[in-house]
Amino acid sequence: MTDTTTDTIRAHLSARLMETASGLSRGNVLPKSEIATAFVMTGATIVACEAGPVAAAEWLRDLADSLERAEKGLNGPMQ
Repeated sequence: MTDTTTDTIRAHLSARLMETASGLSRGNVLPKSEIATAFVMTGATIVACEAGPVAAAEWLRDLADSLERAEKGLNGPMQ
């Protein structure tokens, strides 16, 4: 896939996830922190299934580092 295609898919997925989170939050289905946890754990599970638990832990560390740096592009690929 080209970067443009990947970026488009990533933007679409992000928009759908934000829509889902908004609906869950509005409906008081889950608190926002639990919605965020579910999304992050989904990502970690995908990485763990593909590359193993050590890679998932590294992915989570990379995510935490990105948050600490307050990066604007958190929807970008994690290493």
